[in-house]
Amino acid sequence: MFAITRFHQFMILYRVRYAAALARALNVSPAAALALDMALDAGRMPLRTLHDLLGCSRAQAMAAAFDLERQGLVRPIDDTRDAHGEYFVAPIDERCEAARLYRARLEALVDERGLYEGGQSVEAMLASLEDIFTTALAEIDDSAVAVGSP
Repeated sequence: MFAITRFHQFMILYRVRYAAALARALNVSPAAALALDMALDAGRMPLRTLHDLLGCSRAQAMAAAFDLERQGLVRPIDDTRDAHGEYFVAPIDERCEAARLYRARLEALVDERGLYEGGQSVEAMLASLEDIFTTALAEIDDSAVAVGSP
């Protein structure tokens, strides 16, 4: 098996374990934990696209958002409506201690293991991996369209 394929499989499994661990730490569902993680990265996450990113139904995404609201980890959903009538999951950063501690620990481990001291920065490696994954996905999309076309 190719190294990049093994890495991809590892990241899928890692994401599932991360969601479960963060969910336990925050006392929310794994879907809610992933929604919060994405919203923390983006600053806020539109409810209309949350189900696409979570890979679940709209109802499950809404349940995740309201789970986060019930735990006090995001602003009340009704208060997040923008001028276009769109609602968002908007984290209350100071209440997301478990996610913040996890991210700080990741950065500390990177520093401890000297990953920034190598020939290529972690950001550069991740950018290269992102490009590889994006290109491969685009090729799958293109071939799926070609196969599905009449």
